[in-house]
Parts: sequence; structure tokens; C-alpha cells
Amino acid sequence: MKPPEHLVSYLKENDKFYIVPHMFPDGDALGSALALESALCTIGKKAIVFSRDPVPDMFNFLPEASRIAPISDLKSSEDAVLVLVDCNAPNRADIERVKFKYTIVIDHHETESSFGDIRWVVPKSPATGLMIYFLIKSLGVEISGAIALNLYAAIAVDTGIFRYSNTTAESLTVAADLISKGVRPSFVADRLHNNWTEAKFMLLKHMLNNLEIQKNTAICFITSDMLKRTGAKPEDTENFVNFPIMINTIKVAALFKETGKDFWKASLRSRGDVNVAKIAEKLGGGGHKNAAGFRITGDIETSKKALMESLDGIGESSGGD
Repeated sequence: MKPPEHLVSYLKENDKFYIVPHMFPDGDALGSALALESALCTIGKKAIVFSRDPVPDMFNFLPEASRIAPISDLKSSEDAVLVLVDCNAPNRADIERVKFKYTIVIDHHETESSFGDIRWVVPKSPATGLMIYFLIKSLGVEISGAIALNLYAAIAVDTGIFRYSNTTAESLTVAADLISKGVRPSFVADRLHNNWTEAKFMLLKHMLNNLEIQKNTAICFITSDMLKRTGAKPEDTENFVNFPIMINTIKVAALFKETGKDFWKASLRSRGDVNVAKIAEKLGGGGHKNAAGFRITGDIETSKKALMESLDGIGESSGGD
């Protein structure tokens, strides 16, 4: 993978960068942003990562994660360059009102916008972290142990630790190089998957208790009351949507998370050729072929009905990858 030459040149020629991942950042967004920040600082640039939402506990192990600034500190600037990472529209990062000297988009999501003076969007890339790896190499920056850990975590999260169908030979080759820099795969896997609180586990139990299956689609939900009863945090729901997809007859899994009275954030997962990004687009969202999301207003039954209508019978046939 080769980054655009004009992108590399622009990063070298300018000095001040504000790096912003999408709202509710996951490991790919955070690892990519932190790795790019470190690389730019290494070559004498001023770079700061801003995020609307706090770093989820499960990603606190990422080097320099504690340095991420709140989005409230982000102000319009005539001399700063905005770099949107792992998303390609300002509303995905909640920065529509902020203005910059120049804007750059580095992303791998299938759903696109026209935002960005320089756009490097590669939907076939397994992770934005993989793109950042090649960008850092093109900048001539030596990959440190900290950068390697951030990049490895980014790639591991979006490939399901190299279990998902988006895993490529290139991603495995890059992962091997990052391991040679000191990354311990067992440490990353343990922090991502074996680091649950009792509250998080009990929340999963409540979620699975309301699981329902319509045709080949599994739907479940998490309410604010469930969070209060278990003592779990909103970010504890990360990856919960992946549990129903383990059922061998399920083609689409959906998890509705309550964010306010009759406001829901829905996460979608699919197997095989079912493109949930297209489904999410119908409902105002977007994402990847097998992982996407959207927001919806209404009670839970109305929201579930809207999803099923958007599926257009796509979950009726059985089968997997």
C-alpha cells in the first residue's frame, strides 16, 4: 500500500496538526491517531489528538492514550491542519463548527463523504492503522515500540485479531514487523478480550436475555436502566454485537444501545456477502460491508421494525462465509 505523494509532502511541509478520530472511538481510531501523532512529533511537528469521547477502559493500555485532549479544547485555527482519522466526515467526529487551514481525511470506511482537501480513503484496507503504518514509513519515521503497539492494536481490533474475512497477507506481514519492534500479541489479546469487569459480564447477560431472532437476523438491545442496574459503563458494550453472530444460522446481528429517551445507537455485524453498510446507509449511517452502524429515534419496537424493513429480506437465506 502506497500513500499519495501529495499527502506525504503536505505532512512534511506543514508544522501544526490536530488529529481527530470518530465519536465513540474504537481501537483502530485511537491506535491510528496516537501512532500518527507520535510520528509527526518525532519529525518536529506539533500534533495533538482530540476526541469527543473519553478513551474506553479497555484501550487505556495504548501508549500516550492519557494525552488525548477533549474536543471542547479544539478551537478553529488558521494555521492548523485537521486530520480526520478512521472517519471521513466532520459530523462523525462532532466538529462541524470548527474551521481549519486545511483538512485531511485518512479512512477505510466504505461510506464516504466529499469532505477533505486531501482524501486518502481505502475501503479495501482492513484497518486505518494499516494505512497509518505505510504513511509513517513514507515519512521516514522509525517505528518505535510505542508506535508499534498502537498500530498493532489498531489492526488487531478491526481484523478481530486476524479472524475476520478482511484479514490480508499484507496485514499479517505488517503485524509481524510490529511484533519484531517489541509488540507482544498475547498482551494485546489479553487486554482486549480477557479484561472484563463483573459489571460488564452481567450487562452481557442482560443483553442476551432479550435476544430475539427474526428469520436469520439476531436483534438485542441495552437500555440505560440495564447500565444502572449492573453498574456497567456505556463503553463496556464494545463488541457485544459480535456474540449473536456466533450462531451459525445468523447472517445479521444488531445491537441497539439507548443513548437518551427514545434515542438509539445501533451496531450491525454480518457474515458472508451481506453488506450491512448499505443497510446502515438507508437509516442515515454507514460503515463497512460486515460492520456498520446508525442512529435512530423511536421506541425499541419501532426501531427494530425499521431495521427489519431496511433488510429487504436479505437475512432470509441461510448460510455463512
